[in-house]
Amino acid sequence: MSKTLIIGLGTGRCGSLSLSYFLNNQPGIKVLHEGAINYQAHPLKWYNDHENVWKWIENLDKLSDSNQYFGDIGMYFLPYVAFLIEKFPRSKFICLKREREAVIHSYLQWTQDHNPWYEHNGKTWKKNEVWDASFPKFNESDKAKAVGLYWDMYYEKIEKLIEKYPQNICCFQTESLNEVNSRNALLDFIEYDGDRNLEGQYHTHKKRAIFAKLRRNFAEVSISLGKRILPKFVRHQLWIKFAKFFYY
Repeated sequence: MSKTLIIGLGTGRCGSLSLSYFLNNQPGIKVLHEGAINYQAHPLKWYNDHENVWKWIENLDKLSDSNQYFGDIGMYFLPYVAFLIEKFPRSKFICLKREREAVIHSYLQWTQDHNPWYEHNGKTWKKNEVWDASFPKFNESDKAKAVGLYWDMYYEKIEKLIEKYPQNICCFQTESLNEVNSRNALLDFIEYDGDRNLEGQYHTHKKRAIFAKLRRNFAEVSISLGKRILPKFVRHQLWIKFAKFFYY
């Protein structure tokens, strides 16, 4: 491959959808979010899915057309970072890090009666044939604690990978995406040399940030409650609208 592969990382519920919007807003960059094509996600397995991961990367290359930068964003790429760097040394990994308690709170709202962090028989928690395999499993039946263990493990691995591959991996606080300097730094990291579109809403004032958080939590709860009555593609469109303003 002669193009630059971009992979977005993070636990999920960390602003990754807005990261995809920001990157796709730059000429010559085409990245997916959780492999979604026509609103249909394409998650990969957390464990031992190397062959499918590489096939998916090759498919993304074809889908990218003439774009010089291409890729995907998904938390499940973490176990395959070293594998992808070996296969494609020019790859760039951008990780977002949101506050631990915020991620736990958001996941508890978003997953409701599902628990992808724990092996179960489907009696206490519902099975999700699409997403359950995309998360690591922990020996912890308390879901809030399991999500916390997931957050701890994820960023511990990220730190070690950054030490080993500093030219390939960087990590940004989710809130820093509100800052022009951080957006520039992100594009500098992937060695982007095109025209830069840095426009967006910036919540730099503390009070504005608090109100933004309240609006964001309201949006997350509303869409979660809508699972029972709204079709999937409608919820996806609503989330796109919310994310564009609440996580930028």
